[in-house]
Amino acid sequence: MNRARASWLCASALGSLLTSGSLVGGAAYAQRAEENATTSAEDAFGTRVGSESVGLYSSNNARGFSPQQAGNMRIEGLYYDQQGLFGNRMQRGQTMRIGLSAQAYPFPAPTGIADIAIVMSTDNKRIVTGALQISEPIGGIQPSADISTPIIKDKLGFAAGIAYLFGPNDYRGDNKNLGLGGTLHWNASETFEVIPLAYYSASTQDVQPLILPGGAYFPTRIDRAAFFGQRWADRKATDRTFGVITRGNIVPNWRLQVGIFDSENHRPENNSVLYRNVQPNGDATLDIVGSPFHVSRGTSGEARLSGVITQGKYRHTLHFATRGRDTHRSFGGTSTVSFGAARIGVYRELAKPAFVYTARDVDVVRQITPGVSYVGQWAGIGEFSVGVQKSYYHREFGKENAAPVTTRSEPWLYNGTVAFFPTSDLAVYAGYTRGLEEFGTAPESAINRGQPVPAALTKQIDGGLRYRIKPGLNLIAGVFEIKKPYFDRDQSNVYTDVGALRHRGIEVSLTGQLMPGLTVVAGTVLLQARVSGLSVDRGLIGRVPPGQPPATYLFNANYAIPSLKGVTVDTALNVDQSYYANRLNTFRVPTAMTWDVGMRYSFAVGAARANLRVQVRNVVNSYYWTADGASGRVAPTPPRRIFIRLAADY
Repeated sequence: MNRARASWLCASALGSLLTSGSLVGGAAYAQRAEENATTSAEDAFGTRVGSESVGLYSSNNARGFSPQQAGNMRIEGLYYDQQGLFGNRMQRGQTMRIGLSAQAYPFPAPTGIADIAIVMSTDNKRIVTGALQISEPIGGIQPSADISTPIIKDKLGFAAGIAYLFGPNDYRGDNKNLGLGGTLHWNASETFEVIPLAYYSASTQDVQPLILPGGAYFPTRIDRAAFFGQRWADRKATDRTFGVITRGNIVPNWRLQVGIFDSENHRPENNSVLYRNVQPNGDATLDIVGSPFHVSRGTSGEARLSGVITQGKYRHTLHFATRGRDTHRSFGGTSTVSFGAARIGVYRELAKPAFVYTARDVDVVRQITPGVSYVGQWAGIGEFSVGVQKSYYHREFGKENAAPVTTRSEPWLYNGTVAFFPTSDLAVYAGYTRGLEEFGTAPESAINRGQPVPAALTKQIDGGLRYRIKPGLNLIAGVFEIKKPYFDRDQSNVYTDVGALRHRGIEVSLTGQLMPGLTVVAGTVLLQARVSGLSVDRGLIGRVPPGQPPATYLFNANYAIPSLKGVTVDTALNVDQSYYANRLNTFRVPTAMTWDVGMRYSFAVGAARANLRVQVRNVVNSYYWTADGASGRVAPTPPRRIFIRLAADY
């Protein structure tokens, strides 16, 4: 089926959905047609609503680190060891808990917390959402449908969604992804609810080649929409997450929350295409790395009992919690085949070789962390919190069918925060956190590709203020310092601990309505990242880690045009200041600016509320090279793209 016919069929299906009453579904907040991250954001530090996101930070990048890699994901506030994808069909939104928003959060983490809110039915209203998104000139198409319906009014409800993405991706590789998920919402009693959830996705995509320069330079420009990998060197994956959340009051003033989750990523095919020693003219050596099937699975969860005592203006909250995980990873056993001279950006069809795999690596981590936390609040004056945890960390790592190497750690973890309210419009805060965090896996360009890095102690101190300029418009300014071990590829190209890393920074957020109809989300983070240790002293790596912009600026605005009912326009500007592109700090990525514009039109189609969304990303088609510090690869920014999304709630 050609793309034009597929688009027509998807549009016809959506049109039928808008005009028929055959599908009904969910709760008021299950409506998805008019999702808008800019108008939903409470600060500029990271908000995701459905498929839209806005802010300086995300689950992959917060203050220069990755909360997801660090193990700081939460579902409805409860600990979740994410191994597989957890897609938009299950997410009502995602919020970054960092700085002021983490002050009274039970057991904060140095790298920040990404808190997922799941889609649920309120069990008394039925709504269906149908949507079709098309991207041009790339040609990706994604139809989706979400439904929420009561089964027993006010007692039991069901919410589910399905989406299928097909067509080329940004670099013209083939891309297919099916995602579906659902939740039940059972009000077991007047004070207790049970929420089972499930998500599954299956994807096949051509691998984007890794460009690894042979020196302190960027290669010649290439056609960003030209695929130059190999069709047989693709990546297949299935992801799933199952879980159940129970929460409610067991006795007056005491609330119990329990979440148990099982998350898995399975890759039956997991290839990497590497253009090594790339020269300024684009000449390179082409290596393709094949891997036997890769599996990561984690069972995790948290049980938390919280009690609240109120005495006049004073409020005391106690949290008793235990978090745990049991994670199993099988990876490695790779086989590398060299295809000799090649040139980046130029496709050359090659025959698939016979990879000879070796024994895989097995990594097993078991961890349990009990803790207690206290939050004290004095109405109109301030609040403070203290928490202490004892983590029992056990890791076994080695080859299949061989004796593993065992490591154990039993550190004490603690945190403390304080906030003071000099006036009703001003809050001043400070905090300290000590955590035990993961550091992700070795990059594809390393010899130990895919190997998980062991957890290590991390520390953070931060502080700042929030000022309410006027109702609905808030300014937040803060400073922070984070200390962690530094992982990089050593002289043998093994990804390992090579020193100590310190991130100091200033972050500013301005969010809210500047005037009726005009909402802004603006912010900046100024980051000073420094590495220390023997590798720096010996001149093997520079003092500044590559891939970290020293300054990032963003500005998002959403304006509802008074004279055009239902029409809003929006713009987004993002600037990354020049940063080092290599470990020796001998050349830099130039300052990069991207600009997006868009519009929304909300209208009615019979009983349905519909929304047409058009967005142009990278309006001026800017071409910049970006650099990844861990792997050493460089990549061009995506070209100009147009996204059109038509959605309706019925």
